[in-house]
Amino acid sequence: MSYLRLDWGNQQGTFRQGHVPIPGYSIPFVMNNSWSTNWRPRVVEIDLPGSQKGYFLQPRVVKNGYQEFTSRLFSNDSQMQMKLLNAEGALGTIVVFAAGNDGWNSETGEIPVFDRHLSGEDIHGYLNPDVITPIGYLDADSPQIKRTGTPSNLPSPISAAFIGNSQLEGVWLAVVAIDKSNQIAPFSNGCGEAAKYCIAAPGVRVISTVSHQDEKYENHYYGVESGTSMAVPVVSGALAVLKSTHPTLTARQAVDIMLRTATDLGKPGIDSVYGHGLVNLTRALAPIGQVAAAGQNAQRVADPGRSRIAFSAAFGDAAPSMALNFGGLDSFGRVYKFHAPLQDRVLPGPQLAGMMARSSAAFSAQPPTRIGDNGAGASTLLQTSTTPDSAIGDGSRISFVTARNLTTLTLARRQTSSQLSPSNLMMDGVYSGPSSAGPSSAGVSSAGPSNAVQPGTGHAVWASFAPQARNVVRMETGWSLASHVVAGAYASSAKAMHATRRAEGYRIRDFGTHAHFDDGVSAVHMRIGQVHENGRFLGSKSEGAYALNRPTRSNYLHVSARRQLRPGLTVGASLMRLRSHVDFRHNAFVADTQLTAQSAGAYLSLADMIRPGHRLTLHHGAPLAVTSGTIRQTSVAGYTDDGVYRTDSTDVALGVTARHRMTQIVYQAPLAKHIHGFAALARHDNWSHRRGLDNNLLMLGLTMKR
Repeated sequence: MSYLRLDWGNQQGTFRQGHVPIPGYSIPFVMNNSWSTNWRPRVVEIDLPGSQKGYFLQPRVVKNGYQEFTSRLFSNDSQMQMKLLNAEGALGTIVVFAAGNDGWNSETGEIPVFDRHLSGEDIHGYLNPDVITPIGYLDADSPQIKRTGTPSNLPSPISAAFIGNSQLEGVWLAVVAIDKSNQIAPFSNGCGEAAKYCIAAPGVRVISTVSHQDEKYENHYYGVESGTSMAVPVVSGALAVLKSTHPTLTARQAVDIMLRTATDLGKPGIDSVYGHGLVNLTRALAPIGQVAAAGQNAQRVADPGRSRIAFSAAFGDAAPSMALNFGGLDSFGRVYKFHAPLQDRVLPGPQLAGMMARSSAAFSAQPPTRIGDNGAGASTLLQTSTTPDSAIGDGSRISFVTARNLTTLTLARRQTSSQLSPSNLMMDGVYSGPSSAGPSSAGVSSAGPSNAVQPGTGHAVWASFAPQARNVVRMETGWSLASHVVAGAYASSAKAMHATRRAEGYRIRDFGTHAHFDDGVSAVHMRIGQVHENGRFLGSKSEGAYALNRPTRSNYLHVSARRQLRPGLTVGASLMRLRSHVDFRHNAFVADTQLTAQSAGAYLSLADMIRPGHRLTLHHGAPLAVTSGTIRQTSVAGYTDDGVYRTDSTDVALGVTARHRMTQIVYQAPLAKHIHGFAALARHDNWSHRRGLDNNLLMLGLTMKR
């Protein structure tokens, strides 16, 4: 038995020859090896057919065991050097070894059999065809060989050196050769006892570089060769690619990745022929295990598969048109690029039923009914509606009325938004509100002071984000403070539905104060409030790495005004501005941000133009749109030249660049006692704040009610 000593690089990055450092050499991450030791085999006699005797060369490791052989491969100094190289915190070195070409594998292995017994120094004659040639071959798992106690899969001891040296386990690989059919080559040894750290690679008729001085190749630089020497560079090269792609990997991590991503061959699982199976670089380069988006300092935050944002119509196509990419880490700390799916919501088209509901008060809701009177000028009124498109919705409103106060409680099972139906935008949702223009106009009473507080539709903030809502609860109170002046407070709660393309609803709550001036000629209405959205911002849904830390708070100001220029001719305008603070949960990944949004419009109305009850209205305006705001994101982007994580910051602008603008003409008229009709012609540019998405609409409707 010969004795082998290896000298490894020390921690300072130099190689040692004995105890003398050799400067100028860096420590390799992968060492490719294709050579063997010279342990003399035993010549074993077997019985052949016809009462003949035959002889084969049995590796000496069969009798002595791998533990003894491999433990004697390294000196104590070499073992210490290898241990230092692969100590905790070090990147380490991987040693990849060819498993040998002796044919010891149980599938296709062929063992040469001789007719003579050579001993002593003459045993080398078995390697010289001029001295002796085989008389035949036996399968490595043939009964004759099995009876000698020889396993059919026997890797070379040097390729299994980790068996007797625990410091090598996890950084030492044995490689067997397979053919183009993914079957182990007849000449290749199997993994055997090295199966735990053994892998297969192509090794039959592989094109490789050759010495141009080799007469066999006639001064060519490439040739075709077979052997485990051809297979082992495939594994070493794959490890080198893996390391160059992900430089933070340690030697043990790289080996673990290569083994767990190998394509299974032979018997399921790790087997004695192919070990873990065929090396698969494609799978090795793919993410493994728990993957997380990572922000500053490579801090893991959330599953990238769930990291996405679905935007409401208020954002148009501004944000979804941006490429929102980010970096994440797999369970081995490797950097990968991910793309956050971004969705945009398109405003629903105008519904004829909604237009009909808003064009006819008789269709929208029943007149208020007095259900209580305390005899001192205080009354309780009830108004109901079965139409979700009405100002009340599918529900009821109870009003408590005194000479100077009005308190309303509205409960609706379902209500449709007028804000997201562009042809209805200017008709009531933006401009309506508690009015003191005259009690009879609201149907509250037929007598009372001209400054009596009247019920109104107010402004439902959820209607700016969502097409509809369920379980709407709204309470509002107003007090007559002086002639023509009303002030009060309000609060509401609703489950907004379909704000994004994801259908689930979410809870919106808003509260604030309002003030109203109306002298019969001019009117100004103002609301100042705050709206809370659970898990959303301006209707948008963000998840995973973009999840919100707490409900979004949006402060808003809503102002509407109108003026009667002459009897029957009225002009009006409306403006709403919101400022939202968005608190993201993972600030190491995405910073908190401020958003500003706005809606605006104006109208001109001509009443009783042909006959009493006829009305022509011209509207122009734009629904709610985000005017400014930026998502600043920081995530791992790769590696520096020094092999450490690199992070980059990107900004995604959320402001709409192509506002949805609409112009429409609506004509309303009572056609008969129980018949009400309307016609609406509308022009829309950049529908849903999507550039170039334009259309024209014409809607006609009749309603009948007895």
